[in-house]
Amino acid sequence: MSFIKHSFFIQFLIVAILLLIFSPLSLATMMTSGSKTAYHYVKQPTAVPAGYQAFYIDHIGRHGSRYISKAKYEDIAYKILVLAEKNNQLTEKGKLLLTQITTIKELNKDHYGELSDLGRKDISLISQRMLNNNPTVFKGQKIAVISSTSPRAKETAEIFINTFKTKYPNLNVHQQPEDQQTLLRFFEYSPAYAKYKKNKIIKNTLKSLENAPKSIEMSENIARLIFTSNFIHQLNNGISLSENSIVKTQNFVLAVYQLYQELLSFSPPLLADNHLDFSGYFTKDQLLWFSTVVTAKNYLQIGPAFDSNGIQIKIAAPLLLDMLKTADSAIANNNIDANLRFAHAETVSPLATLMEIEGTNIVANPVSDYPSVWQADKIIPMAANIQWIFYKSEQADQPILVKVMLNEREVHLPLKTNDYPYYQWDELKKFYKNKLNNWGLTDQGVVLKWLNKIK
Repeated sequence: MSFIKHSFFIQFLIVAILLLIFSPLSLATMMTSGSKTAYHYVKQPTAVPAGYQAFYIDHIGRHGSRYISKAKYEDIAYKILVLAEKNNQLTEKGKLLLTQITTIKELNKDHYGELSDLGRKDISLISQRMLNNNPTVFKGQKIAVISSTSPRAKETAEIFINTFKTKYPNLNVHQQPEDQQTLLRFFEYSPAYAKYKKNKIIKNTLKSLENAPKSIEMSENIARLIFTSNFIHQLNNGISLSENSIVKTQNFVLAVYQLYQELLSFSPPLLADNHLDFSGYFTKDQLLWFSTVVTAKNYLQIGPAFDSNGIQIKIAAPLLLDMLKTADSAIANNNIDANLRFAHAETVSPLATLMEIEGTNIVANPVSDYPSVWQADKIIPMAANIQWIFYKSEQADQPILVKVMLNEREVHLPLKTNDYPYYQWDELKKFYKNKLNNWGLTDQGVVLKWLNKIK
């Protein structure tokens, strides 16, 4: 065997072994994990137009991978399994599942909602790439930072800016006051949006997916791997865990699937060390369907839903306006390297749709077809981010250019350009300002009032 062939064979063998060892993070898993997907970076170099160099970045990012935020699904799965165990109605696979969920409970104990080690690592790597890939942007003069009041968003901000502080110890970090949460948690300041989230159409749509014949049939098939037939009969009729909690077979299976998604917040070595692997309980078709059921809530509440200009998207207008204003200020004054913002999926997703980034704003009909036009794992994975990178020419008469990246991938915008992925700033700004003007938002000083009134 020649050296080249031998080398190729060894590389192929290594990749195959890694996929077997780390099956919870295989490509199939990446496709079925929705907004719980761990961040995945793919290098995408595009030559900068001749005579141009980057000089400023406007950024909004989601916190990194986290521990499960609430014990709800963990409790449902655990309590049902314990009940079955007490009555000697668990299969061998059921006993293994109970052991795994007991381990998960121990791992999550005292850490609910916190960043995981994988999340911390991903955030650090994103900031390092931002610094290394844009050497002409970061001159150590000043960066402005604001984060959501959430502890995991605050920690994400700290990790991110530490990269810059390490290189520039005297860097001027301007920490914007937390009272500007209308820019990042706008979803909490709009009465119309609060009403929208609770409307019957959304509730009924989600229920119809959870209780669809496909959900019920798949849930029963999975339950047969875990319980005896007698217990499945009880579960089909509903088991009461409390006064307000009746759990049926599909509720239990969806809870287990939610935990399956949450496992992606942990690193492959941690999963392997703790023998955590739910892949034996789901087929690929089942994973795809349950992902559709679970992620529908994101699509409807923070995605294009039934109207890509609906209230769930309009509320991101204050953040878009702020990005336009801060960019204009940076261009005019040349005194800041970057504006960095850290928040949540509920912040990033509406902004991406509002900007009409390709793949974020198409309405699906019927709703169950949404994965074909809107994929949460590509738009709002853990550590999701939108970066506007600005470029200026050595020649004063040339236009400012901007490249928009979603999760460090170059994206198409609804504008014409001869230099994709670079767009002329004046044209991009005009397009978005016209959109905001049509909704009556022109002044940052009236954002709270605007959010209170917008429908």
